[in-house]
Amino acid sequence: MKYPENIPAVETRTDVSADEIAECIVGRAEPMLFKGAAAHWPMVSAAKAGKLSDYLAPFDQGRPLVVFRAGAETGGRIFYNERMDGFNFERTAGQLLPTMRALESYEFGEECCYVGSTPVDHHLPGLRDANDISMGEEKPLVSLWFGNRTRVAAHFDLPENLACVVAGRRRFTLFPPEQVSNLYPGPLDFNPAGQSISMVDFYNPIFDQFPKYRDALASAQVAEVYAGDVLYVPSMWWHQVEGLDSLNVLVNYWWRCSPAWSGLPHEALMHSLLSIGTLPIEQRRAWGGLFRHFVVEREEANAHIPSARQGVLGRMDRDTSARIKNMLLEALRRYS
Repeated sequence: MKYPENIPAVETRTDVSADEIAECIVGRAEPMLFKGAAAHWPMVSAAKAGKLSDYLAPFDQGRPLVVFRAGAETGGRIFYNERMDGFNFERTAGQLLPTMRALESYEFGEECCYVGSTPVDHHLPGLRDANDISMGEEKPLVSLWFGNRTRVAAHFDLPENLACVVAGRRRFTLFPPEQVSNLYPGPLDFNPAGQSISMVDFYNPIFDQFPKYRDALASAQVAEVYAGDVLYVPSMWWHQVEGLDSLNVLVNYWWRCSPAWSGLPHEALMHSLLSIGTLPIEQRRAWGGLFRHFVVEREEANAHIPSARQGVLGRMDRDTSARIKNMLLEALRRYS
């Protein structure tokens, strides 16, 4: 598969240390690649020496995890099956160390092997003592991802994301959030790993079926991420992720910019589908305007209202959050 030549690279820095990344990305809305920022990690050195599993062995707790396995005919593409009533891979039970050692010794051959988000502190407690990035006051979820040559279709995540390659090479193709309709997302509630994915095959796009995908490609950026590099992926940016070697290992940091008590935007989207999705198109568009005014542009929406009377349009705190939740629970009970 030949990668397109005209996709520009994300902005890259070579002068930023791991401890400086958090300050560099404050308020940033576009991806940035930090070359070599994690090259000092002992696990990166162990991977380069071909001894990563030996380095991880003292930390491993032997806890079970889920391994995605797919045949060579998939070309490593994690996707639906042809009938779209299932997927082109199977989920099998495994353990971290035996799976990684099998990858190191090429036991999977051309078969696709992929292990998704695996909490580091649960499976490898103590590993971060010498392999970590300081995130200041943030308390990120730190996860391990590994596999061989695989490709995960473009998708977005709510959290901010730092992706640190430990072994092998990863290629990220990134699209800004406003390209959502041009990426032709699949189902919200039936997908390979919990997030809606682009239905377009990046390496074989059928433009007669997906004509707007050309516009998505015109806005794309690419990051070739090597062992020791760190990529910042802003919240809501769509990203396709490819593992380019027989063993690819990545540690990522996820954190939210909103308090946990505020709930998840995905839940609001599902509620909106329930309450607005059945309205006529003219009314849906009208509600789209209200969402933009009261939610997206909320600072402008409340600017002319005295602060004492802004109510739910004012500063959101635990008390206001609790009042909104009670209103929603009462409404849902009425329509159950």
